[in-house]
Amino acid sequence: MEERRRALLALILVGAAPTLSTLLSYGVGDGTISQAIFILTKLWLLLFPLFWLLKVDSGTLSWSKPEQGGYAMAVGLGIAMSILMLLAWLLLGDAIDANLLRNALEPVGLLDPKVYLIATIYWILINSILEEYVFRWFLVTKSETLVGTGNPAIILSALIFVVHHTVALAIFGFPWWANLISSIALFVGGAVFSWLYVRYRSVWIPYIAHAICDIVVFGVGAIIIF
Repeated sequence: MEERRRALLALILVGAAPTLSTLLSYGVGDGTISQAIFILTKLWLLLFPLFWLLKVDSGTLSWSKPEQGGYAMAVGLGIAMSILMLLAWLLLGDAIDANLLRNALEPVGLLDPKVYLIATIYWILINSILEEYVFRWFLVTKSETLVGTGNPAIILSALIFVVHHTVALAIFGFPWWANLISSIALFVGGAVFSWLYVRYRSVWIPYIAHAICDIVVFGVGAIIIF
């Protein structure tokens, strides 16, 4: 029971951070403060799981080497999800308020094409790895302790993964029905990423699928914004 309580506390302290960061970053309306909140949140998401692993769980560091394969599965699922996202955008893209999206991104400098490109590279090469480290390794393993292995942990971690995305889409001006569809798709994507982690026990396998999807997301975002 004590172990489950610790797992719940870890899920709350880590799982709630991205949502709070999103609300605060876009709520203050100031570029410098927004960027500071963003950086502090990323440091929290990077360092807190390490602290928990070493000090609470008395674990050891690992590079999460993919020793069970899974590369082809990751690429195939990443491409399949990307195709579905493109189809959804082609069908529903007109519902997105481009001006509202630009207004939401302007305080953090993402209307500058160079900044947008740098942010895209950062998100694909660094942030997606951080998300797999947080949402797949840390939150999946804590979900397994709290609700059990397999589907229960996959579902719980995917639900936590989707919350801050739903909040961000609302801020970016997605109508409720488009946000709902996108959130369902994000939940499915998060569940796929979590399944890949559970199946292959390496953050690098879901990262491959995640990075492929992010390329499409930022590509579509550039078309809408610019």
